[in-house]
Amino acid sequence: MAAAFTFVSNHGHNAQTPFEECFEALGEAHDENVFGAIERLVAAGEQVGFTVHDLIRMLRGGMSLESLLDVIEVRMAGTYVPRELRAG
Repeated sequence: MAAAFTFVSNHGHNAQTPFEECFEALGEAHDENVFGAIERLVAAGEQVGFTVHDLIRMLRGGMSLESLLDVIEVRMAGTYVPRELRAG
């Protein structure tokens, strides 16, 4: 089931949330699966030190979604430090 969301700020005018900006940058149809994918992308980005604003800026700057996922994957792989190296 597809869902449509409208966000209205307290100031009485429509304002995009970071979630909506990310959704727009991905250019996908309004579908619950896409919302879930964006949530997972943001969560993975946050795990490696990116804010949602960083992710939006990279996508709007021309980075492909595939490249963004590669960057996140590389950072995740780089966060693991074997115990032997931490102690040394």
